[in-house]
Amino acid sequence: MPLFTKKKTYTEYRYGKEIEHEETVPNVPAIVGAALAALVAVVVLANCFAVVGTGQAAVVTRFGNVVGTEGQGFHLKLPVDRYNMIDVTQQQVTAEYSTATKDNQSLTQEITAQVVVKPDMAEEIYTKFLGNHMDGIVAPVLADGFKNATAAYSIEEVISARDKLSADMLAAVQPKLDTYGIQVVSVEIKNVALPEEYKAAVERQKVAERDQVTAEVERQTAEIDAEKNKIMAESLSEENFQKLFYEKWDGKLPQYVGGGDGLDMLLPQPQEAQQQ
Repeated sequence: MPLFTKKKTYTEYRYGKEIEHEETVPNVPAIVGAALAALVAVVVLANCFAVVGTGQAAVVTRFGNVVGTEGQGFHLKLPVDRYNMIDVTQQQVTAEYSTATKDNQSLTQEITAQVVVKPDMAEEIYTKFLGNHMDGIVAPVLADGFKNATAAYSIEEVISARDKLSADMLAAVQPKLDTYGIQVVSVEIKNVALPEEYKAAVERQKVAERDQVTAEVERQTAEIDAEKNKIMAESLSEENFQKLFYEKWDGKLPQYVGGGDGLDMLLPQPQEAQQQ
């Protein structure tokens, strides 16, 4: 069907001849049909290829049934095929988990886990979780494993042995996720929110320890001062004065004796007494 047609507009008689005038007009139905056909062709062609990005695996489904997987790159496909993308690069999962220690202390831990889907397990993971494996299996396994690992530690150990607890968390979740083709690369405890009661108890203990140290210092200082006073008192006794006098005396008597009221007199020196 032509897209344009000629339409007779009027007839003119000139020099005894009949002349028909025509104009070209668009064939609207034909144009609309052609446009629709072109649109359908574009849609069909667009659905005959797919691009799988870097770090992805595509699970191919046809009428709802899984028919295979494709790796990264450009792929020709049937228009009815659907490419369901699965991320097979390392993904980070960060969340806060409410956990309890073996001494019944409630904690809130911010934990980050690095996980990756094995490409050869993409089809099985999609079949089981329809692309929702992060929420369907990863999140609940991590939460359960982290809680179980923390339950073996006291609150003091959670604080002091964080690296060891992280390793235990990794060991707790890896076997369960490995069966689904999901590898846990690492687990890291980012932050631990301690209960207010515990923080208050720790503060009270610090104050008590500080007061105990202060009291001990004051006790030792008092003992030292008492010993110094004792030594000083002993050094000022009459016997010590006499001993000190004898140790320092050169054997000479004083030349003057004061009697008061002008009775001071000059004592003779030993040599003058002999001459007299």
